[in-house]
Amino acid sequence: MIVCIFYFLLALLPIMWMVSIIWLWKWKHIWVYAIANALLIFFSLFVTFFSSIKFFEHDEYGLKKVFLFIFILTFQTVTSFIYALYFKFKLSKNVHQQRTFN
Repeated sequence: MIVCIFYFLLALLPIMWMVSIIWLWKWKHIWVYAIANALLIFFSLFVTFFSSIKFFEHDEYGLKKVFLFIFILTFQTVTSFIYALYFKFKLSKNVHQQRTFN
């Protein structure tokens, strides 16, 4: 049962990422956001798999590294989704307010 939940959440990651990009599409800094996310993913990939960190000394099969990368990717995607959700509601709140001129 827990394995099914894990795979379901793992399958939701690309969907959450695409929804967050769609929600942020009208934002003028979307390209900076996308490039920063891509750089963060590549940096975490490099640090997790190709650096000589002694944190994984007794990892015979490399599963700790794989699951650490999945955790970092999940954390980044969920954080981006929450930011996009906040930004979407902030934009919709500002659009529906009446403009007053003093």
